[in-house]
Amino acid sequence: MNHTSTIQFVPVVVGGNRGAYSLARAFYEAYQVKTNVISPIIIGPIENSRILKNYVQPEIEQPDRFFETIGMIEKDFPGIKKIIIGADDRYAEMLVRLQRHFPEQWVVPYVSEEVFGRATNKESFYAVCEKAGVPYPKTLVITEFEEKLPFEFPIVVKPADSPAYQSLHFAGKEKVFFAKSPDEYRRIFRLMRGGGYREPIVVQEFVPGDDRSLAVVTAYTSPEDREVKLIVFGQILLEDHTPSGIGNHLAILARPEDSITEDVRKLIAETGFTGFSNFDLKYDERTGRYVFFELNGRLGVSNYYVTAAGHNPATYYVDDRIRNLKLGAVVNKEEALFNVVPKSLLLKQIKSVQLRTKVKILYREDRAFNPLEADFETNVKRKAVLWASTMNYYRKFRKHPPQV
Repeated sequence: MNHTSTIQFVPVVVGGNRGAYSLARAFYEAYQVKTNVISPIIIGPIENSRILKNYVQPEIEQPDRFFETIGMIEKDFPGIKKIIIGADDRYAEMLVRLQRHFPEQWVVPYVSEEVFGRATNKESFYAVCEKAGVPYPKTLVITEFEEKLPFEFPIVVKPADSPAYQSLHFAGKEKVFFAKSPDEYRRIFRLMRGGGYREPIVVQEFVPGDDRSLAVVTAYTSPEDREVKLIVFGQILLEDHTPSGIGNHLAILARPEDSITEDVRKLIAETGFTGFSNFDLKYDERTGRYVFFELNGRLGVSNYYVTAAGHNPATYYVDDRIRNLKLGAVVNKEEALFNVVPKSLLLKQIKSVQLRTKVKILYREDRAFNPLEADFETNVKRKAVLWASTMNYYRKFRKHPPQV
């Protein structure tokens, strides 16, 4: 489908991670436009790229400084519609909070603060799951240390409020903690509180299974008619196991999975969420169903798996929010591979013969994609940095192998 049209608009992405680059690539592939990226510093994925223009704002989290940069973009592209998107939890939440302050021509494709908070806070999300009849892990939300738990060890300990936690820096910080004993659980609780995290903490039963039991779902819901227009399921083949990167998806197999479609629709209807949402799931072999862990109110950092499967997210933003077209509803039926680690490392980490065969077939058929590697990126420095960071995964996996 050719999406190029005479319509003029400028994409703006806040954040400098792999997700920001993936979005810029999606806009470039659909419309041949450059994306303007606002970030505190220029890091690997957004450096030396020909498809984006960098606006550096070290004090990006201070609204007056942030809007100075918005003013610069406004001056650089006067009288043209802008659409602005956050590349991670913190920036999506910031745009939700500041959406009223944007100039007339800007499209900020997010829900209200109240809807965003209720859907993305884990405590209220589990209440939504309960009401909608959607499976979720046994969970306890605590503000004080709770000695007696209603489930066995090992357990998972994580912040209920991701954006608040994301901005903290302290020794021993992990995105998600695993505790095998009461002592470890107590140590983690103290560590989080000592590190400045004041919000509620989620304590959860551990659902057994390795990386392959994990999954991600990306959905797009139009604010016009509240209909879910897109559902793309992805089976995780490999995750990052370094403490700071735990939970980041490194390889995803996009494939059909009809068993989750109804649950996704129920959760979106119950939360009233519109725009892109991203769910973390895990297959519970004890029940034969996927349990839902959370709703993220944004595209995931690994959003390129959606583009790889043939559903470019940029076109949903533009067709729905700028061109005001009526979108059809699609549930992905295609297979594609998203992978940022060397192919040989991925194959070595996958224990299932069936999945290894599937990966080899997708590579052979040119249906395997690394979002950071593109033919149009010819800068030699960029290629060198990308090669080095890709090779670095060998070292990372030797040091932090997956715990099976």
